[in-house]
Amino acid sequence: MLWSVVIPVKGSIGKSRLRAGDARAALAVAFARDTIAAARAAACVDRVVVVTADRDVVRGIAGVDLVPDPEAGLRGAIAAGTDALAPDAPAAVMLGDLPALTPEALEGALALAEQHPRSYVADALATGTTLLAARRADALRPHFGPGSAELHQQAGHVELPVAPDSGLRVDVDELADLHLAIDLGVGPHTQAVLREASAAA
Repeated sequence: MLWSVVIPVKGSIGKSRLRAGDARAALAVAFARDTIAAARAAACVDRVVVVTADRDVVRGIAGVDLVPDPEAGLRGAIAAGTDALAPDAPAAVMLGDLPALTPEALEGALALAEQHPRSYVADALATGTTLLAARRADALRPHFGPGSAELHQQAGHVELPVAPDSGLRVDVDELADLHLAIDLGVGPHTQAVLREASAAA
């Protein structure tokens, strides 16, 4: 099964809770670039749709479809991305702040998702959601935000048994999340920003 993955990204204006000084904006873009690159490299992903107003997040990454952010919040961005898909195509919505994501982790989760009409991956705290999937794009029922894991379950999405130490479960909002992602191993874009920040310090 080949999947389309929608990734909504705020870009440099995101991650307001990440107390990383002058590196915050650069890290927000780097997280997105590592997430997008991992999705693009996953063998089971046929199409990556990035919804953003910040073109820097896709600069130099081949094979990505860019959809302008309608500036209507996360729900509006997700709707703009899924509207670009065929309604009967297997589809997933994934957060753009997963710097420790690997193609293999995404492939494993989507292989599990093939077994269910609707499914989701919970974040490291098991309260939020990092990935929402459906065998048909028109079956997705997005409820991202606080307590989204429970909301997605109530909407008929089945929780996928993804390992707690998977980079797919570590979305970075705060410094503690970033340290966890670093321990797992972040992608090259995030590594580069961290090196620059360390050198500047």
